[in-house]
Amino acid sequence: MNRIRNDEGSFTVEAAMVLPIIMCVTMLLLFFCLYSYQKSMLLQIASSASERAAYNWDNSHKAGDGSFPQGQYDSLYWRIGDDRLLGSLFGTGENGEAAAIQLPDGGAEESNLPAVKLSKSAMRIPDNLQGEMSYSYTLTGRRVKAKLRRMLNLPVLDEILSDRAQPEVTARSLVAEPVEFIRTVELMRYYGAKFRENSANAEPEQAMKQQDASTMMSKLGKR
Repeated sequence: MNRIRNDEGSFTVEAAMVLPIIMCVTMLLLFFCLYSYQKSMLLQIASSASERAAYNWDNSHKAGDGSFPQGQYDSLYWRIGDDRLLGSLFGTGENGEAAAIQLPDGGAEESNLPAVKLSKSAMRIPDNLQGEMSYSYTLTGRRVKAKLRRMLNLPVLDEILSDRAQPEVTARSLVAEPVEFIRTVELMRYYGAKFRENSANAEPEQAMKQQDASTMMSKLGKR
């Protein structure tokens, strides 16, 4: 009976039973901290890229710090054609996504100025991250969006988390150009008055059509 009641070695048995549980909980916490860190890092990178793109949006020649060679500017009214906002006002286009690039290696044609601006800002994003950057326009504002994701291999968390340990973040920044906005509005008001005057003085069959007006303004935006 004394041998049965003897508790010698019980600590070793209890430790052998509890230690695996402690190790599993510790590893689970480490994996979750790693996942949280990766997601925070993605959000910081996406926010930085979208904010820099919105800040440099008025000039595609700007470097990351906002500097640009003297005399290097975009055309004065490039927003009329490349933003396609004017075309949507005349009924020849639709509001929505004007440009988008895939990451990494999101090259863009030089003819698509918004995509070129996005590509320059995408240089701040490491090549090991996947996602896209896009530019959208509406009558109420213009926005740059950066969406990034990263593939992680974290045991256990793959089954627990809803995104299967593949963090994805989205950051948006508003493009604010008050001077250019006023300039574009004044231009539209000027030509709008001209179109109405010509339409009032001309015969019905000679009045300017909306499609012709949109084409004229698009050509002006390429200058």
